[in-house]
Amino acid sequence: MSSKWLPPDRRAVKVNFDAAFCQHLKQCSSGVVIRNNLGLVVGSGVVLYSHVADAFAAEALACLHAITFARDMGFRKVVVEGDSRTIIVKVQRDRESNLVAHTIARMGFKIGNSQCWVEEVPPDTVAVIEKDRHLMQQPDQARSIIA
Repeated sequence: MSSKWLPPDRRAVKVNFDAAFCQHLKQCSSGVVIRNNLGLVVGSGVVLYSHVADAFAAEALACLHAITFARDMGFRKVVVEGDSRTIIVKVQRDRESNLVAHTIARMGFKIGNSQCWVEEVPPDTVAVIEKDRHLMQQPDQARSIIA
């Protein structure tokens, strides 16, 4: 059974982040998506970094990108979620609940530059967002049936 994306309470937004790391180039791309309690996207972005030592540093940069982006958009009550247990202590989520940010992070190398989107995600990510919103509306018992 995989975990599904869960919304924050109505007064907060949830920021999911992930990083894609290219060892031989020492580059990483961080992907971030900010959603409200209805699962609607209020912002998303990708940032490319050079001279990155390792995957741990890539995840740390992605976390920093997530927090900074949420602050710059003016959000004050923020839930931060990623899939790096060493970066976010005690987070018990698998990649399924962070798939949108992971998809955006992987796109960074394809896009070739840093970008941000307001109230939308890149076109390649729309299907993943819609799947999350559909699963979010399902009762918990049904999620193990849905693939």
